[in-house]
Amino acid sequence: MDGLRRTITFKKTLILAAVLVNATLATLDAQAAEVIQFPDDELASESVLPVFDQTVSVKNKAVLTRKRFELGPIAGLALMEPFYNPLNYGLTASYHFTEEHGLNFMGVMYLEGLSNNAKGLNPIPRTNPPIYANLQYAPSPKWLFLANYQYSAFYGKISITKDFIMNLNLYGIAGAGGIGVGDTVKPVMNFGLGQKFHITPSFALRADLRFFFYQGPDVLSRPLDTEKAVVSASTMGETLNYGTLLTAGAVFLFPGM
Repeated sequence: MDGLRRTITFKKTLILAAVLVNATLATLDAQAAEVIQFPDDELASESVLPVFDQTVSVKNKAVLTRKRFELGPIAGLALMEPFYNPLNYGLTASYHFTEEHGLNFMGVMYLEGLSNNAKGLNPIPRTNPPIYANLQYAPSPKWLFLANYQYSAFYGKISITKDFIMNLNLYGIAGAGGIGVGDTVKPVMNFGLGQKFHITPSFALRADLRFFFYQGPDVLSRPLDTEKAVVSASTMGETLNYGTLLTAGAVFLFPGM
């Protein structure tokens, strides 16, 4: 009898636990399905962004060139000159109509003398009897003058140190001019690009790379081994001459009109 009572009591306990579990689950389902509503005036209607101290993303130019003149000395190196002294010196001048458009003028004087390659041809190696090229008697470049349209395509800044900012100006150039070769003057065309490094709003370093070409004397068109004086360009044949001129210098910017 005692075993039967314990069995019935255990079954009643299981039934009561099952009823409690079902009731608890039903209550949780009812709470999960409940919808909570808030008044419209308590809901957020706009987003809020953080406030930064520096709100200017692009600042104005520190160096303005519009209606300003530019003038300064330059020194140059003729990179493709095979026979004569490649060094030259001169002046560059510019006028800026706007921040992008302007005119540039450049004039240089070539130093006299032969290049190391040409000196090695006096006499020409492995000639017996020795033959002298005597290119020092051929018409050589004397001066070069160019007038160019200048377009400033890019303006930027670079920081060399923490306390110093250099302003950059990249530009393209194209135009025409004249070159003095011996006793003649020939028209010349050129194009290139350059870069200015502004130290202050009124002072900058300037570097230009120009490619030019002209129809001029061919110094190899006739033998000069018997010559003892510079010959006229009219006695030489002509060919299309190419040149590359790298110049660098310092320029000063003056108030414009």
